[in-house]
This record gives sequence, C-alpha cells and structure tokens, in this order.
Amino acid sequence: MGFFTRTVIAISAISALLAPPALHAQPSLEPGVWNVTVTSTTNGKPDPNQNSKECLRDELKDLAAYFAPQLEEAKASCTRTRQPSEDPKNVAYRMQCSGEGFTVDALTSVVIEDSRHFTVSMRIHSKTSQESAVVVAKGDARWIGACPGK
Repeated sequence: MGFFTRTVIAISAISALLAPPALHAQPSLEPGVWNVTVTSTTNGKPDPNQNSKECLRDELKDLAAYFAPQLEEAKASCTRTRQPSEDPKNVAYRMQCSGEGFTVDALTSVVIEDSRHFTVSMRIHSKTSQESAVVVAKGDARWIGACPGK
C-alpha cells in the first residue's frame, strides 16, 4: 500500500469509484523510487511532516486510483468528479463520500511537472455526528532512481 493510500485512509476514510474518462491525455509518471515529502494541518494545527521513499511501479498505471484510492475497510458510497482544467498537467478530483455516521468531501489537485516530479494539494473535510476535521496537505514528490531488483 502506497504512502498516499495510507495517509488518505488514515486521515479521512476516503473512497472513490472507478475513474471517469480523461478530459485530456493524462501525463505519466516514471516507475521507480520516489521521495515524497508531505506537510499538513488538521483544523489549522500543524501535523508532523512526513517524508518517505517508495518504490512505485504498478501504482502509477492509474493515477486517479493512486491519488484517490478505494476504501478498503469502511462501507461508504462515494462519487469522484474530475475537475475541469485547461492544463493537461493538472489532474484534479472532488470526492464526496457518505457512510453510516460520516461524510467526507475532498478536493485533490495534482500537478505533474514532468515524468519525475509532481506536487499534490489536498483539502479533506470529514464529519461525524460528534466531530468535524479539515485536513489541508501539500506534497512534493521526486523520482530518485530505479527500484531495486526486477
């Protein structure tokens, strides 16, 4: 499970339906080891910075699924809408999910600078009957080399 998958599931229990057809030809990212740095706040308070190195191969074949993964453990009904953009380097989705006792509204924007560099911005608003949280995260990822083996 990739870094963004773990982060998104842990923060807000987001899920998504299958990706809709692309509005523009989607740029691609090169498989390999990526250094991912993420800063975030929850309800305006800074969270610890996260830095990881991951070998990404198959995860990069479907970028929408990578940046907005299926929820694995909670039952929810979700919709994901591709946001319009004139720039094919910008891939953005709004996801809205509802499940028993919770809702999530998330906007994710990914700018693919080139096949070895992307940035991501996320705003996730989750609510339960007892609490509400707004998570704002920014990430920067850079390709640093080929994956070991294979």
